[in-house]
Amino acid sequence: MLERTNFNLVIDGPPLTPKANRLKDGLKRTAFWPVISQRTSDFKVHNTYLKPDVFTDSVEEYWSMRRHAGLWDVTGEEVVEITGPDAMALVARCMPRKLTRLTDGMGIFGFLTYPHGGVVEDGIITRFNDEKLWWVGGPGPAEVWLAANATDLDVSVRSYLDQIHLCAVQGPKSRDILQSVTDRDLSAVPWFGMIEARVCGIDTVITRTGFTAELGYDIHIAVDRALEVYEGLMETGEPQGMVLCGSQAMNIRRMEAAILNIGAEIDWTTTPLELGWDRMLDWDREFVGRDALAAQRDAGVTRRIAGLTLQGDTVARGGDAVLCDGREVGLVSSGIWGPSIEASIALAMLHTPAWHNGTAVTVTTPSGDVPAVVAPLPFFDPERALARA
Repeated sequence: MLERTNFNLVIDGPPLTPKANRLKDGLKRTAFWPVISQRTSDFKVHNTYLKPDVFTDSVEEYWSMRRHAGLWDVTGEEVVEITGPDAMALVARCMPRKLTRLTDGMGIFGFLTYPHGGVVEDGIITRFNDEKLWWVGGPGPAEVWLAANATDLDVSVRSYLDQIHLCAVQGPKSRDILQSVTDRDLSAVPWFGMIEARVCGIDTVITRTGFTAELGYDIHIAVDRALEVYEGLMETGEPQGMVLCGSQAMNIRRMEAAILNIGAEIDWTTTPLELGWDRMLDWDREFVGRDALAAQRDAGVTRRIAGLTLQGDTVARGGDAVLCDGREVGLVSSGIWGPSIEASIALAMLHTPAWHNGTAVTVTTPSGDVPAVVAPLPFFDPERALARA
């Protein structure tokens, strides 16, 4: 085995270039394109793939999902498979969170860190057994970072971005809809659980996860059979009120749930301590970035992600300044109108002491200054009762 590579950090850019550079090879269509392209012409780019942004109306899609179910194309969420005798050792090295709940057939939310403590990427790590795990994340450089830290380990790291495509069924009727075309008992699958099952007669991996904080499932399918599963779910679900949903509807719900998004709230300069993930860190073992994070912990965190509730119906946008007593204390990362809480909400990285709940602030929007207050996160369903249902 080669000796483990020591990467020199730079101060004017991320230590590793994100795989968005793959775009130079051209945009790609997901396995579900033949159906989706007949329903919408409104697309966005996610990890080199064209994905539907909206089908009819984002708020209508949101409410259909909340009341019944929604079907999403979530291709671009990248499956990175980690296999070999040292698979768990690699995960423990690169992911600083506690791993006690990462048992066979279960997944956990996780994040990878650089030596300076910044976040490489966040995602879901799922364990099939102690020699096979899946990391499923977004457009960050997880595959490259895991491989770079595995050169002295007996382990293989492989991306299935173009071989496994994903769709998601989310909402209160998602279990009933998926159960009717699945050969396994979904009621036995816990939150963040995983099973290998046949859906519409096709082999898949199902995880009880999603980006909506609702009851829901992500379905991982070999690309050559994925369209059959998608069409089968449509045939079964649409008579029960399920609709096709785009990224905008998902973004509304993830904002209400305060699910942080890479490229908005998360980048290589933000640390787990600043993102509110303190309680997840396992200080009892070594991991990449531990020294830097321990130093930040001991010195005291000077900024932290926070929620804002704005007065009126003005929606804040990423980059809007947040003022406290006339002084800029941070920037908005995302903003949306929250239909379930009937308020304009935002996420912002705020400097101390402005991040404390109840602090009165002002958001400088293109429409003018808007009074706001720092609010507890998440904005809606704080106990995640819907996802745990």
